[in-house]
Amino acid sequence: MSTEAADEKLVGKAQQGDQRAFGTLYSQYGRVIYSIIRHMIGNDEAAADLTQETFIRAWRSLPRLQEPKAFGGWLRMIALNLTRDWLRADRPTQPLDGENDEEMPRQWADDGAGPADQLETSEQQRQVTEAIQRLNEDQRLVIVMHHLEGKPVAEIGEDLGIPVGTVLSRLARGREALRIKLAPYVEE
Repeated sequence: MSTEAADEKLVGKAQQGDQRAFGTLYSQYGRVIYSIIRHMIGNDEAAADLTQETFIRAWRSLPRLQEPKAFGGWLRMIALNLTRDWLRADRPTQPLDGENDEEMPRQWADDGAGPADQLETSEQQRQVTEAIQRLNEDQRLVIVMHHLEGKPVAEIGEDLGIPVGTVLSRLARGREALRIKLAPYVEE
């Protein structure tokens, strides 16, 4: 059975109130939704909250979903709309350069690299994350979906309801913007 068919069956059960089926859908999509939101906003705690809110809204709206096979794209659109609202909200910003003493430093797995290498890798990851977050919303979304989530261009177009050419254009512009923003950090 294809993933889409399996999802369709689970969605049908969930639409009838089956919480276990919805729990299975959460298990399948939770990390993907969190990853998209996290890369869009750059805040782990808020991304977890928005992921939870995405699934709460999905559960409440599920009876109105007319095409169960479109569940994945529909769920991503709920997440995207919540993320847009979060980004537009007026809130104090946190420093991105680690000046916040209350925040614990991120721990990376020991790959055998020395402290200098780890610091350089950490700094590069921070620069890439910041550069992605500075992209306009349309470019950021397709970059995250394609390069970080690994979705094919056609599927992104289908999920977002836009032509493949538009996805390709946004990817090209986003990549170019990232190339320019990250040029000072890339050795030639």
